[in-house]
Amino acid sequence: MSEAAGRAAEPRRFGGLTPRGWLAVACAVHVVAGLLLFEPTLFPGGDNAGYMILGRALRTFRGYRDLYLPAIPLHTKYPPAYPALLAVLGWAGGVQLFKLASLALTTAAVAITGLIGRRWLGAAGGVLAAFVVALNPVLLEYGHYVLSEAPFVALVLFSLWALSEGSALPAWAGYAAVAAAFLTRTAGLPLLGAAVLAPLLARRWRRAGVALAVAVLAAGGWSLYQHLAAPDQAGYLRQLVLANPYDPSAGTVGVAGLVTRGARNLWSYVSGILPGSLTGGGAPAGAPGAGAGLLRLTGLLLAALGVTGWVHRALRRLDVAELFTLLYGAEIALWPSVWTDRRFLLPVLPLVLLYVLVGARAAAMGALRRGGRPSAAGSRAARLGGAVAAVAMLLPGAVYLFSTAPGRVRCIADYRAGTPCEAPAMSSFYAAARWARDNLPPDAVVANRKPRLFYWFSTRRGDVYRFTSDTDLLLNGLDAMGTGYVVLDAISATTYQYLVPAVRSHAERFTVVYRNGDPPTWILAYRSPGGTALGPPSPGGADPGSAARGRTGSRAAR
Repeated sequence: MSEAAGRAAEPRRFGGLTPRGWLAVACAVHVVAGLLLFEPTLFPGGDNAGYMILGRALRTFRGYRDLYLPAIPLHTKYPPAYPALLAVLGWAGGVQLFKLASLALTTAAVAITGLIGRRWLGAAGGVLAAFVVALNPVLLEYGHYVLSEAPFVALVLFSLWALSEGSALPAWAGYAAVAAAFLTRTAGLPLLGAAVLAPLLARRWRRAGVALAVAVLAAGGWSLYQHLAAPDQAGYLRQLVLANPYDPSAGTVGVAGLVTRGARNLWSYVSGILPGSLTGGGAPAGAPGAGAGLLRLTGLLLAALGVTGWVHRALRRLDVAELFTLLYGAEIALWPSVWTDRRFLLPVLPLVLLYVLVGARAAAMGALRRGGRPSAAGSRAARLGGAVAAVAMLLPGAVYLFSTAPGRVRCIADYRAGTPCEAPAMSSFYAAARWARDNLPPDAVVANRKPRLFYWFSTRRGDVYRFTSDTDLLLNGLDAMGTGYVVLDAISATTYQYLVPAVRSHAERFTVVYRNGDPPTWILAYRSPGGTALGPPSPGGADPGSAARGRTGSRAAR
């Protein structure tokens, strides 16, 4: 059955609403669920603070600069589209407005998924796809993070919808979205490639030329800016070949290592992250019991249906969506294993779920055709197969929503009462940053594990200490940074692995000026060779050796 025939066979109304009406209901469900799961606190990773700092730099006309770094250099890692959005929003509000903007963008992603699903699966199939995505735990989580995933997903889906075969939208709208997606995340490079390859394979030479021009302008322009702003700085390609970005001493990997990593990462996505993205859980690596086995089995079944759906569409035509899914899947498979996470799966997750629905319908029709059933029965079975797959993906999201929402509502109430429901280690770190804001000199340089988050709360510049077990090299890095203070936190294994041994072996260079929190966070004044120690008296003072001897928290934190 062709896509056009499938759409024609769909009823104009079902359940008293038109397909557009049901699509609006799916969007409303996503908004309500997003508000019930809303977290007013900051994501502890630090990228969010980086985006907000860049937005502040643009809004205050200081250029595209890392205000938190001692030298305040031009920024070259993140493309400027998302910081520019935050710069505009910052004139009207702050963190909570940024979070609500993310929810608006994930809601747009739900709507566009439904529109793509209608084109692929017919009206009823498009509505089912929209509801599956609307209640997806990963999309709901990133709907309240100040991170680039929400705009990136919305732009990717819009570009695929606009550029797909049979779209009524002008091609320039799709190519503008392609460029905007890349300038939101450089992980959008596969989208640039897919936008060029699809018309080439279809022998639409003029359109391929336009796509190539867009790709050259977007990727070439950003690369040229990076080269001019920081010609000696290593880019993402360097990080791609590192064995572990958090441990440079682990070295790099060759071609064989990349192949091995790709296979291992694909297994992690299929066996844990993909099914975990439906349940709100993580990968079950090392988890005992039947639950982990069931999760892996679910992942394998979803992957099989997704591949079936992808092949079913690719055999007709390799359109932009099929090429993007293939190229992006290869990209995240080759990325360092420590970054194998649902965050990187999210940009392609709505498409994966759509392919699962397509695969379920194709499998049901194929089974009936082998049994010699008539086409009408095959059509009904195809719809039933898609509906069963949709319900199977909807139920875990609904369970996650109802089990998680009560705690999140309490979190909002705590936040409004002035007691944010943050992890104790993060609360301790933020309190230390606020103390630094009120007590350290405005030009103080503070070395710490989360310099962007520390700057957001303290407005005191600084950078990460070197990830090296050579204490002399680490201290040389502090000297080169112009460090006046260091933070011993309870949030990261790298602090305990690298910074604490340096403090222990050179205790004479450090003086405690702050210790507070549970678990405690320490701020130590640092004296470079020939310098003098700085800092006000220590509240609840202690010697730096005892600070170094105190555990700095979970070694699993990164």
